[in-house]
Amino acid sequence: MSSVSRVLAGVTAVAAVALTGCATKGVPYQTPSSSSSAAAAPTTAAAAPTVSMTPVPAASGQLTGTQLETVLLPQSFFPTGFTLSSSSVVSSGAVLSSSPPQYDLATVDCGTFVNHFGNTGFGETALASVSAAGQSQAYDQVVYQFGTPAAAAAFVAGVTSVAGRCRSFTATSNGATGTFGLKAAPGPAVGGHPSLELTQTGVLNHSALSIDTVMSASGVDVFAGAAVGLGAAVPTGLAPATIAYNLMKRQAAAAVLGGS
Repeated sequence: MSSVSRVLAGVTAVAAVALTGCATKGVPYQTPSSSSSAAAAPTTAAAAPTVSMTPVPAASGQLTGTQLETVLLPQSFFPTGFTLSSSSVVSSGAVLSSSPPQYDLATVDCGTFVNHFGNTGFGETALASVSAAGQSQAYDQVVYQFGTPAAAAAFVAGVTSVAGRCRSFTATSNGATGTFGLKAAPGPAVGGHPSLELTQTGVLNHSALSIDTVMSASGVDVFAGAAVGLGAAVPTGLAPATIAYNLMKRQAAAAVLGGS
């Protein structure tokens, strides 16, 4: 769940934010004031511990992008050295969308896909995402909401098909050109729901890029977490599946509070 252009928008010396590079829509996600100071550079830790996951009911209701912003994980959730970046926020805003998909996953160009994955344009009714960035690594989180559970499941299946035909390709974003490859495989169950693990590798501006994404369709929503490394290994202190699982739990609470 990471696009090339957001990789170029890091908050420290080496860019490492990796969802998408389009302008924020809606109300910006507010980072808690306690995180306003610069964080220390992250270190590559041992493998992320296995998190016990209680089954989470299928996501239901329709929240706007602004409401989904409250579902996004706060600064306190991320390891030391990773800071939520306001420049990485994407939100579909305060109105539910009924627009048809701008990008058809059955035919979309590989470069177009990686430049827009994590942003609007895939037929969703709402979306919110933000990244926590370090010096050369990042964690991403995104919630896509669709009109029906079938549409959410079809989105994940469509991403699988894109990966199948995008094993090697070239993409350009913000003036930088890189060579990339996608690979999809079944991921670990997330809150009792199947998941897809999407791996993106390549070279951007002569630096190796690695992105490990886990996404899970639950009811009308698709929850995704990613670990990103640019010129460094992906961070391993927090598993992408753990990010997706905690988004799933927070959505359940927000849907009840939102009266959906």
